[in-house]
Amino acid sequence: MAQQEDKLALSKKGKREMSPFIGHELLYDYLSGVLDEERKLAVEDHVKFSRDAQLDLNKIQNGEIYAKQLASTIVSQPIIEQINTPSTYLTVLMQKSNFDRWPQGLKWGLEALVVVGVIVTLLTVAPWQKVLQIGMSGGSKEVVLSEVSKTEKVAQYEDKPQFVDEEPKTDKPLQVPKPMPTAEVKASPAATVAAKPSVAPATTVAAAAATAKKEAEKEDESSSVASGGFLYRGEIALTNLSVVGPKITEKIQELGGRKAGSVELGWQKSPTSTYYHFTLPEAKYQDLTTFLGTYGKVNLIKEKHPRVMPDGIIRLIITVDEDKK
Repeated sequence: MAQQEDKLALSKKGKREMSPFIGHELLYDYLSGVLDEERKLAVEDHVKFSRDAQLDLNKIQNGEIYAKQLASTIVSQPIIEQINTPSTYLTVLMQKSNFDRWPQGLKWGLEALVVVGVIVTLLTVAPWQKVLQIGMSGGSKEVVLSEVSKTEKVAQYEDKPQFVDEEPKTDKPLQVPKPMPTAEVKASPAATVAAKPSVAPATTVAAAAATAKKEAEKEDESSSVASGGFLYRGEIALTNLSVVGPKITEKIQELGGRKAGSVELGWQKSPTSTYYHFTLPEAKYQDLTTFLGTYGKVNLIKEKHPRVMPDGIIRLIITVDEDKK
């Protein structure tokens, strides 16, 4: 594109008609008035016979007029502030979704849904119980003189004091009550002779003695139950104590057994003897005897003891010895 100060004369030597390409390229220079006379006449001749050149020339003229009008446009201050304000995610979302063009009913429905969501969130998250307590305490006229807190003491089996070890005891035979002394009555020979026919047979006397003995045992047992408890004491002989002993200890703990003395469960009294003093749920007693029976013959005796165990709990003392066979 030629400049206003550089007006070059069109060479007359070899003069020829201007091509459409050159004519279109010189249209803007033609309107700007920077072409020399010969080029100007050549462009005018090209525009006279070219419809495309005429349309392009008209477009350039309209563009110059629009550019002059645009240069005189004044932008208001609110628009400038809106342009300078940084965009947020919400404004971008509103612009992308064309929220202003939505139907009015749809806008109201969306706004109502948002309000309902906020109310439900507040009702769910807000600590209304504390708010009500504060409101009630503000208008209450009660005066608290003292507060007593009661804490339940849950008696757990593990928290009870450990029982003291007891050495094996010898079995004591049941004491049969002694018969009451009969008063001696001096009878005459005649009375003695008269009393002989009334003597009962030997079988009747034996039956009466057995009945009296059973009643005495029942009374003794009932009195012992009322005054004390029981202790299971016994022993078992088995082979390979070093291997089987830990298994017995593990089984007792698995069944809920707990040591009842100062020594640990499965205390090694000697290289060939292990001592077990523990408590066990009564419901697991049969499982324990079945397990011990797989290693040897179990001899357990139920003894009377002054210490009373809790309901459903029994106490056992078992000595496990290495079989000498």
